[in-house]
Amino acid sequence: MMKTAVIYATKTKHSKKLAQAIGLFLDITVQNITENPVLDDVDLLFIVGGIYGGASMPELLAYIKTLEAPMPKYAALVTSCASGSQKQIAVCNILEEKGIKVLDEFVCKGRILFVSATHPNAKDLKAATDFAQKIVAGGLK
Repeated sequence: MMKTAVIYATKTKHSKKLAQAIGLFLDITVQNITENPVLDDVDLLFIVGGIYGGASMPELLAYIKTLEAPMPKYAALVTSCASGSQKQIAVCNILEEKGIKVLDEFVCKGRILFVSATHPNAKDLKAATDFAQKIVAGGLK
């Protein structure tokens, strides 16, 4: 059986909401990177984070750099950003340098100040869980 984990990094609690929705769907406890989660024997890691000022959180990047291959073997990224389109390129690059295969990335609209104040909303949370279901159902190759 594939062991899956969900971690998140957040300044605004948006990523926490997305991570919790995925965790609830997968029936696993999500972990904040500030708790320095240990990911022993993880096959698939969902990494949930936001884009702040055009970049991933430095704390998330620092945590990702501590991961040791071959565990986790695979990762899927879930990103919240004001534009609804910017990806976590730096996170992806670090993972790939470590030999961790990035399967896909889901990006949803986030909020900046009062713009898009309703995000992530129920539709975003459903889309995030649909993404997780697609990743898990797709099997790992």
